[in-house]
Parts: sequence; C-alpha cells; structure tokens
Amino acid sequence: MGRHEKRKRRTIDLNFLSKKHRKIYRDDGKNKTADRSDKQEETKAENKIEEKEIAESSSSEDEANPYQQLLATLDDKVQSDQDSDENIESDDDEGGGGDDDDDDDLEEDNSAVNEELNTLLDEEDGTDKSKHKTDDSDDDDSDDDGDDSDDDEEDNNDVEESDSDESEDLTEVVADFDDDDEIDNTLQETDPFIVHFETDLEEKIIEELSGCKSCNKEEIKVVGVGQACHKWSVSQLKQNISHRKEKDLVSQHVKQSLADNVATANRKMCKVKSDELTGLQDGLFSIMNNYQDIFYSERSHSNGEEIRLVYCLHALNHVLKTRKRVISHNTKIKQKAGNLDVDEEFRDQGLTRPKVLMILPFRESAKRVVDMFIQLLNPTDQGFVANKKRFYKEYSLAEEEEPKKGFKPEDFEATFEGSIDDYFRIGISVAKKTLKLYTKFYAADIILASPLGLRTLIGSEGDKERDYDFLNSIEMLIIDQADVLMMQNWDHILHIMQHLHLQPQESHGVDFSRVRMWTLNGWGKYYRQSMVFRSVPVPEISALFNKHCHNYAGKVEFIRPPSTGTICQITAQLPQVFHRIDSTAYSKVPDDRFDFFIKKVFPHHSVAGMSQTLVFIP
Repeated sequence: MGRHEKRKRRTIDLNFLSKKHRKIYRDDGKNKTADRSDKQEETKAENKIEEKEIAESSSSEDEANPYQQLLATLDDKVQSDQDSDENIESDDDEGGGGDDDDDDDLEEDNSAVNEELNTLLDEEDGTDKSKHKTDDSDDDDSDDDGDDSDDDEEDNNDVEESDSDESEDLTEVVADFDDDDEIDNTLQETDPFIVHFETDLEEKIIEELSGCKSCNKEEIKVVGVGQACHKWSVSQLKQNISHRKEKDLVSQHVKQSLADNVATANRKMCKVKSDELTGLQDGLFSIMNNYQDIFYSERSHSNGEEIRLVYCLHALNHVLKTRKRVISHNTKIKQKAGNLDVDEEFRDQGLTRPKVLMILPFRESAKRVVDMFIQLLNPTDQGFVANKKRFYKEYSLAEEEEPKKGFKPEDFEATFEGSIDDYFRIGISVAKKTLKLYTKFYAADIILASPLGLRTLIGSEGDKERDYDFLNSIEMLIIDQADVLMMQNWDHILHIMQHLHLQPQESHGVDFSRVRMWTLNGWGKYYRQSMVFRSVPVPEISALFNKHCHNYAGKVEFIRPPSTGTICQITAQLPQVFHRIDSTAYSKVPDDRFDFFIKKVFPHHSVAGMSQTLVFIP
C-alpha cells in the first residue's frame, strides 16, 4: 500500500472524530514526532563523528572516495525525506495538499542518485578490467582459438583432427588450477610417476636392454587376479611386485578428485555394488600404478567394463600428474624470473604433447571410454565436456539402427553392441575437470583410435602427405580387445608399433630446455608402459608383446588357468582318432599338414559310411 493511500485513509478516519478527540490525537502525534526528531539528531551526530574518522583515515589520499560521498548524500537525502514525511503526517488534518508533488520530486532525486551510482560502478569495473586485461586476453585468445577450431571441424568433417598449422606451446601456464594444485604443486618423490619417468638410465643399461635376447622370469601370484609370469631384462632393474594392503586410492598416489568418483563410476558403469575396487581391479591397478607392462588374457564380456575403468583411471591419473608437474615447474620459473642456476633444469615434457594412446576396435569402445572419463572426472556436471553433442551423434547409433537382442550368444551381442564402425580417431585434452573432445593431435593428451584410422594418417613410405610425429612421446599404450583387432587387419597394428618414438620431422613449437633427456636420446620405448588385453590366446598378440614392449620396469604376463575339458562328459561314447604329423622344419608345417590331410585323412573319410564326421585341426 502506498504512502498516499495511508494518508487518505487516516484523513477520512479523523473526519468521523469529534473536535476533542481530534485535538488529543494531534497532541499525541506531535509528541511522537518530537521524540523521533531527538533520536534522528542523535543518529546524525553519530554519523558525523564516523564521517570525520573516515575522512581522517583517508586524508593521505588525493581524492575522496566517490562511494563514501554517494553514501553520505543518500543518507542525508533519506533523512531529510523522513523529516518532511513526519511533518506532513502531523499536518494531515489541516490539509493534505502537495503530497503528489513532493513524491515526484523525491523519485526524481532518487533516480538521479542511482544514475550517478551506476556510472561510478561502471567506471570502477572498467578500471578492474584494464588491470587484468593482460591475464584475461591470453585465456580469451586460447578459448577463441579452441572455438574457431571446433567450428572449422564442424563445418568440414573431412578435415583430420591431427592436421594443424600451428602447434600449441607445451609450456603454457594453465590458469584453471585444481583445488589440490593450489595447496601443493609438487608430487611426492615416492610417487611411481616420479620414480619411473624421472629416473635417468645409464647408457650401459640401455645397451643391455637393447641387446638382451632372453629375459629373467619368475612365477608370481597376484592377489585377486591369479598366476602370472614376471619378466625383467636387467637384474639391477628388477622391481618386486607386492600387493598393496591400502584400499585407499589416495595413499596409492591417485589424485583426490579421481579417487572420490571411483565408487560412483564403478557402480554405474560396471554394476559393482561395493564402494571399493573388486579383487580383479585392485590387482591390475597395483601393477599399472607401478608402471609395468601388463599382458592379460582373461578379458571377457563380463569383466570388460571393470578392466576399462581401471586403465581409464590410470590414464587420467597419469595425464593430470603430467599437467601438475608442468604447472609446478612453470610457477618456479616465473618466481625465479630468469635467475635460474646453471645446473637447474626443469625437464618434464616430451617432443610432442600426446601421452596416452588407446587402440580400440570400434566406435562403441571409444564411446564407452569417454563415458568412463566423464564419470571419473566429474559425474555430477555434464556441461564441462566440449563437443559432446557432436561426439554422441557420430559415435552412437539411433534407436532404430540398434540390432535386436536375444538372437545371438551373449558374448556376440556384447562385442557387436552399438556402432561397429572401425574407422575413427579422436584427440582428447584434459584440464582440471574439463574434457575437450576433437582436439587436434598436437594439442591433445589422449588419443583414441582404431588401427585403420591411424594407418590412413600415418601412411606408407612414398606418400606425400603422412604424419606420425604425434607418436614420438607416447608414454602409455593401451590395446584393448586385441583378439577383436586380430579379426580386422593385424598388419595395421604392427605398422603403428613401428612408428612409435621415431624422430619428429618438425619441432612443433616445443621448448627443448623442458624436454626429458631420455626422450632426446631416443630411449622413449624403454620408458613406455604397454598394456594388452585379450580374450583368446593368439601367437601374433604374444609376439607383439614380446618384440615391441621394452619397458625397463619389467613385464607381468598373466597365465591362463588350465580348464577341464568336456569331451569326456558326452553320454554317447564316440570314437576319437588323433593323428601325429612329422615335419622337418617349422616353416614346412602348414604344407606337411595339408599334404597329410589330402593323402591320409580325406580318402579314408570320403566313403559313405563316414558321414557326419568332425575334423578338428589345431
């Protein structure tokens, strides 16, 4: 209800009173007005004293604070308005004219004061923006570049993500620190990341590693996983494998931001009811976290997501530690401001930025890896993923395209679920809790690709346009579902392995003073951690692990447990015939086996009485 309406109602009520009661009412109002005026005078005196103190404290300044002047003006204006309102209320009985004019003047004065206050605020914001113009311009430029690159990629899908005219500077300071980065920018010296990648091997050891044809072996048991064969090349580099009793991932040097989301991701993505890692996950992670090579042959559709969570957790932890190390060294270099010691070095990078390479068979596998990244980084906020809509549009199938379930075995449906397109490659950059998809390879931290997708980019000798420099500084190689990759084209995998850690053709804007010495020496393959997961034992996959994985920290190859056959459980006894084939050399085994089948087996089973015979050739 407005002030005018209150006055009108009070005037009407007084008209119904007698003269005696009107006089009493007026006298009472005057007494109250006098009391109010006394209190207002006291508050004015107190305000004047405070203003004097403020003026004395700010006497050293050249100009008075405009905010204080405005506040004082507003206080005086409000006080004078209150006085005038009370005087008007006390004289309402004698006449109420002039109220509308006074209110209009008051509104005009208030609007003028508000306009003046807004202009001062705008000026103050302008000064703040000018102070931080340098800092904000760098971030805005980087964001604009990223947005422009995204628009270019959306306008032309045929442009490859790895083709970049300008490469980003690897030593660029990232503005969005993690919470724990603000507290402590250093990694513990006992961290396996520091122990593995900041150990400079002597040249003698490298010669032993390169010339070693046989490895030392011992059989071990990994809790929660099973029997395994531990291999190492140089005796002095042997690392003991022991199961960690600590269930807390933070005590195992996992970043707090990732450890907090593991239980949620495990329940949602892997259907694990417990808040802790399963025995399989815990056993595999204890070896991964020690940066040793892993060769696991018991992957199946039932434990596939559990394994995926573990290596995604390890990959993100590795990337965030690398970023944390770079930020820490950048801060130290800025603090020293060029006064670095001659012997002081901050080597924390490779010749190119990509650190993790994941080779996957289908787009559906890549989509599940990205979903796992999202759940581990920030499961509650889905808006931090750049280019998310484009990714799900290209890597998912529409509902009408989904195959019907229930007509094939369970493992078949699990393998061929979703998009089974085997031609893709995508770069991912990770910063704080942000995940940027479709990043150009030389600005990416993680690369997800199929063998065919990388092979077309790497090319062959003699091709005019080929690029493989981004594979120079890969520190972690993950090959998942290797048995499915065998069904595509295994030659692509071998071609990729041959182009790892080759000397780059261009510098790509790298700061050589920050590159690790073992990278400059071309020893990257001895520091790279390789992890291969398969469901079926295949000699080609075993040969890949033995010939192309040279991690100085050693290898752990899990042994398939012996399984009991079911042929003896057949109720109707059937005759079984085993043939032994003699051969003079391994190279002649296929020909000798075929000749034996044509000359010995086939003529005997071609008669009518030998129908419905199964011939098994191992």
